[in-house]
Amino acid sequence: MNLAGRIVTGVIKWMVDTACRIDDREFEKIPFKGPAIIIMNHTNFLEVPILYTHLLPRPASGLAKEESWNIPLYGFLARQWNGVPIKRSSADMNAFRKIADVMKQGRILVIAPEGTRNITGVLRKAYPGIITMAMQNNVPIIPVAQYGSEKFWINIKRFRRTEFTFRVGQPFYLEPGTEKISGKLRKDMLYTIMVQLAKLLPEDYRGEYSDFTLADEKYLRFLEEGTYSLDSPVPLWQK
Repeated sequence: MNLAGRIVTGVIKWMVDTACRIDDREFEKIPFKGPAIIIMNHTNFLEVPILYTHLLPRPASGLAKEESWNIPLYGFLARQWNGVPIKRSSADMNAFRKIADVMKQGRILVIAPEGTRNITGVLRKAYPGIITMAMQNNVPIIPVAQYGSEKFWINIKRFRRTEFTFRVGQPFYLEPGTEKISGKLRKDMLYTIMVQLAKLLPEDYRGEYSDFTLADEKYLRFLEEGTYSLDSPVPLWQK
């Protein structure tokens, strides 16, 4: 990140911390080193800058639609923050190669499986690309849920700070075993992945993933608590 990027990043952190009361205490559960994928629900434009600036100096990159690079400020931040552009209209093999590079650099990749902003805050049906990304790169998935941001525009008009809450779940690997990766298996694994995100949200926000009984966690290998933390020099999956 160049000097201009550091200055803009600092200003953005000051602005979001002024406009929002951010509960990021659970970020300490996110390992300081090693590649991983964060899955997050996406409600407001603030989630990415808050997550990025509050994880610093932990290196992170975000996955975003290719068109965003044409928006002056967003494009500048995407380049400064090592964002990965992706074409949403087709299978973007170039994006998958860039994701592999991000993983090799030991960075965290932040993905919104719903594919776009969801202004209601209630989970919608996700896309299965996360399955390919996690399995091709053999990295754990960390569910990070946030809520409260859907009230931002109402609050800002009333000159109120928005209560912005982050919750971090238990990291896990995808391990389908010897089963063939069929369309049905991908659908089952995707539902199970998204349930890990839904579990971190208040009941009214769970939407498409409200029925936890449909999730088959035999496809997941959870990392035990205490084996990963912000202060740990080497996470379990690198030992």
